[in-house]
Amino acid sequence: MRRRTYISLMLVMLASMVFAQKSHVTKALKYYQAGKLDTAKSFIDSASVHPETVSDPLTWYYRGFIYKEIYNKHEKSDKESPSRVSAIQSFHKFLEMDTVGKLKESTLKSIQYLSTTIYNDAATSLNVREYQLAVSNFENYKKYMRFVDPTKDFTDLDIQFHLVLGQVYTQVYEKDRKANQAFFNKIKDVYYYVIELDSNNLSANYNLGILYYNEAVNIIKQLDYETDLITLELIQDECVGLFKQSLPYMHKAYELNPKRRETLIGLSGIYFSLNELEKSDEIQLQLEQIEKEEQR
Repeated sequence: MRRRTYISLMLVMLASMVFAQKSHVTKALKYYQAGKLDTAKSFIDSASVHPETVSDPLTWYYRGFIYKEIYNKHEKSDKESPSRVSAIQSFHKFLEMDTVGKLKESTLKSIQYLSTTIYNDAATSLNVREYQLAVSNFENYKKYMRFVDPTKDFTDLDIQFHLVLGQVYTQVYEKDRKANQAFFNKIKDVYYYVIELDSNNLSANYNLGILYYNEAVNIIKQLDYETDLITLELIQDECVGLFKQSLPYMHKAYELNPKRRETLIGLSGIYFSLNELEKSDEIQLQLEQIEKEEQR
């Protein structure tokens, strides 16, 4: 008799615990609707780790909206908002668990909205101080947008983003070439990546060509009259190598737009530096002809 009474009490206690956890979801929703987000967060976090409610898709659906509202109310100026990430992850978990589909559309819209704010933060972080955050947020944007559309093509956006990133890296590098030498390779990698996505991208080809050209010119500018002949020969070989690396990209930019002044100036300079004077003069004549046409 005592054993039966004990088992009955245990069942009542277990039922109460299950109800209590489910009521945590209900309470979280209630406090969310009342605008008491900290309390709502506390209840939904409790429900999201309890065995009885962790497997309920609605736990994650509500958790997504609670964290989304926390982001909107308190963390919108935080470009690394943890609540935004928690909201997206919760919505994604709901989609993985959901078998009904009635709430799918609103969930996808919420993920898309939050992902777009991450992209916006990436765009506004494309500066010499926050470029690392920009890269991180841009990659997260693509990752989370694939929750919405796994087949989404980011090529055009990737090109736009990396062209600006290349400009930012160039600003950092040119501020102090010696201290920021690693940025030379970063700039190269960015433009190579864009060319890999679009071999006919004018900006990437021109910028990569001018990067190599300017590197050689700056090495030459650092020379002094006391440089010995052996060192001078080594530096000359290095610069010729850089001019040769520059040539195919500048020539490609020329093919893409043969009347662009900056490209003509760069290409003429490269040919001159490689002692291909006839080609340099030919490009120079084209430049002069364009200038005459502009003056008419």
